[in-house]
Amino acid sequence: CMARRKVNLGMALRDEDSDDDDEEVPLAVKMDALRRMQSYKSMQSGETSLQSGLIKFSETPMEVSVKDLRDVLADIEKTDFAGQEPFLLDVREEDEYSLCRIEGATLLPMSQMKTRFDEVPKDKTVFVYCHHGTRSMQVVRYLRTKGWKRVTNVDGGIDEWSKIVDRSVPRY
Repeated sequence: CMARRKVNLGMALRDEDSDDDDEEVPLAVKMDALRRMQSYKSMQSGETSLQSGLIKFSETPMEVSVKDLRDVLADIEKTDFAGQEPFLLDVREEDEYSLCRIEGATLLPMSQMKTRFDEVPKDKTVFVYCHHGTRSMQVVRYLRTKGWKRVTNVDGGIDEWSKIVDRSVPRY
């Protein structure tokens, strides 16, 4: 019969109710971290903090459906919006873009976004899409952190566009 012995792995055993970690971090550091986190979250949701301390919400939602985009494009065709046309941004890769695209879209692959983000206009509403909407949401969040206010994701991407809006656009 072998005797068991306790092995100390250098980890101190602590009482679960202990708040020692909290006491080690100064309150000013905690408050700064909280402010930064709140600022980041508000930027992601389209909020803008004003000097007065009030919060102004962006008119542009984080995400729209393909039907919403279809309606916006249809309204543009019916009326004269001179210079206010939306900017369609396709963030898929070149091989995907060569398979299918929404007419009028500009290709700027997500893999090149960090070096080419300044090519995206700030003076237009930007609709970002990819294959299913995941990469484009990442780009929307990235652009919002860089100061773009009128940028929104197209939920479901070109796949959803092909199923609901324009069946002539090939699916892959």
